[in-house]
Amino acid sequence: MKKILKIKKRYVTLLETLIALSLLTGLLVIIFGFFRQMSTISNLTEIKQSEAFKLRYLEARLAYFFERLVNEKSTARDFYFYIDPHTNGQSHFPSLVFTFNNEVRLDPLFAGDILARLYVDNEHQLCLATWPIHTEDPAHYMQKEVLMENVTALSFQLYSPPERLDSKNFIGTKTIDPNKPLFNQWYQNEWPMTYDQMPAIIKINMEIKENQDKIKKWEFNFVLPASDSYIYYPPS
Repeated sequence: MKKILKIKKRYVTLLETLIALSLLTGLLVIIFGFFRQMSTISNLTEIKQSEAFKLRYLEARLAYFFERLVNEKSTARDFYFYIDPHTNGQSHFPSLVFTFNNEVRLDPLFAGDILARLYVDNEHQLCLATWPIHTEDPAHYMQKEVLMENVTALSFQLYSPPERLDSKNFIGTKTIDPNKPLFNQWYQNEWPMTYDQMPAIIKINMEIKENQDKIKKWEFNFVLPASDSYIYYPPS
């Protein structure tokens, strides 16, 4: 006689189902929370990279201009370098006017020496306006390049270094020329055209509006080449 084995079926209870669902829910919360955190970090990284790229681009463009300035020693070339406080309603901040060598360009009008103005327009954009110098109507050919957006403040600091001392007796002249900047002096948003020379150092201070109305301050420093007022270190 065959022994009949009875297999007893085991059913899942409601309590076990609830426990399994709770564990699954907790696991899904952890997984989706991790991916959400990674997505947030990725978005913040992209924003920071974009901001850093814009600032590095601005720094590179400013360095390009200031490395190619036409200085006061270039007697055969048109020299301009001054701070213009009068913007005629085009800006709320002073602007910097200068000439620089734009090198070779497809447009011959903007090749070589050109006149430029660095300013913030009424749309809070840091702009560089350029004009060809050797034309009858330069304003007709003006070009405008936007260097940075959301600029809420712009200021310039210009440094006139100490007087170069005589190499023999280290005694400098004490004459004061009203058309020349004072030695060893910082000028805030001031460098008139009558100085007819460049400073040794220029600082450009900006305030940029970032996300969530956060204002960030940036400072760019450049040593201006081949100027009469260069920084001199006497021999010891």
